[in-house]
Amino acid sequence: MTLMASGLLIGVAVLALLWTTIRIRRGRAPQTRPLKAFDDLPDQLGYSAERGAPLLFTLGTGPVGSDRTLASIAALETLHGLADAAVAYSAPPLVAVGDPTLLPLAEDILRRAWNRRGFPERHNPNLVRFIGVQPLAYAAGVADILGHERVHAHILMGSIDEEAALITHAAEGQGIPQSIAVDRLPALGALYPAEAALAAGEELYAGPARVTGLPRYLGSLQVQDLLRLLVVLLIFLKTLGIW
Repeated sequence: MTLMASGLLIGVAVLALLWTTIRIRRGRAPQTRPLKAFDDLPDQLGYSAERGAPLLFTLGTGPVGSDRTLASIAALETLHGLADAAVAYSAPPLVAVGDPTLLPLAEDILRRAWNRRGFPERHNPNLVRFIGVQPLAYAAGVADILGHERVHAHILMGSIDEEAALITHAAEGQGIPQSIAVDRLPALGALYPAEAALAAGEELYAGPARVTGLPRYLGSLQVQDLLRLLVVLLIFLKTLGIW
């Protein structure tokens, strides 16, 4: 039964991807549901440029090459989606990472954005900071940035646990607006009361689509939503004893 369900999901995914690809080639961009945690980011970037205060991207502690890889890659893709606009405004973000594998990837995103704009000499690698691998040390380091440096808005996206509450509390104390997208249950439980736009669980993976608006990301997101509905239906049928 499990193999049958897996085969059904894979088959639906392939057919849905083909269908969305055909629609995109015909000029019909997929429509997706709004997510405030991501939809506010372009506006926050504009306000950041006006104020001359950077956005702070907190990318979490998920190592690339572990079971947290997908969450970290989704966070990096979201950063990538805003990088070109940020450097065009001469307002590159400040990025805080909690794992060594994230450091060169985040640096490369900003470096390539400056290269595409034709100003490679403006790239400042010091804007990407490796805070520390210990979760509490990382959270304390990010909280210190929020408390002592001029930051317009805080964006927490990636893999992190309950220590995230220490970070968001520091931002709230400074009146800094926040957008949060995390996938781990300990973090969601700790962050639920936070005053922030929150994307929970698999919504984290919608970041690149909502920020860039590129058809390939929007199509992938539409397929994800379809598969989510199908999984819910299969669980419901299993509960009723029909499947």
